[in-house]
Amino acid sequence: MRSLKPKEIAVIGIMLGLSLMLEVMPIEMPTIWGMKIDLVAVPIVMVYLLVGFTGGLIALFLLFVGLSIISPSSWLGASMKATATLAVLVGLEIAKRATRFDIESASPNRIVLLAIVGFLAGIAIRIPLMVALNYYYALPIWLGVPREAVISTVEEWTGVPFWVAIGLPNAVQSAIDVFVGLAATLPVLRSLPHLLE
Repeated sequence: MRSLKPKEIAVIGIMLGLSLMLEVMPIEMPTIWGMKIDLVAVPIVMVYLLVGFTGGLIALFLLFVGLSIISPSSWLGASMKATATLAVLVGLEIAKRATRFDIESASPNRIVLLAIVGFLAGIAIRIPLMVALNYYYALPIWLGVPREAVISTVEEWTGVPFWVAIGLPNAVQSAIDVFVGLAATLPVLRSLPHLLE
């Protein structure tokens, strides 16, 4: 694994600060069962696009630490946010390799292709993972109910099947992470093309 350049460390630090700032700002849509749809992971996706997969993983780990300290949902919410965002980064990495994407010379069509393939690959990983983790790990702790009661509790609150209640908000969050992340990164690269040098 290569070492990070000072420029890459600076990008990670700036984007991590932005992520944590977005966590404490009231720009979010909470779900009934505890998940928030927000912009917190968008800067982490930007780190991935600007610095690469290793930089994205480092930023994601630091986000987990930061959210564990400042988030009202503590380490539990931080672990779920980090795991869900990891699925987004893996989906984008799969898309990047499958499409041979190069952000420095990408046409608009190639960017759209990366976004769509990355989103689909990410939700293919994220939704089953989040359904399982919410059932076996997060919701029994968060709701304070036995595992056997998690599905009925969530379905009673939401009025939809458990997998829809978990999967749909995660799909929406993934779309925000991928599409807003890409849309926010491209102007940065146009203004500061030397970031990737």
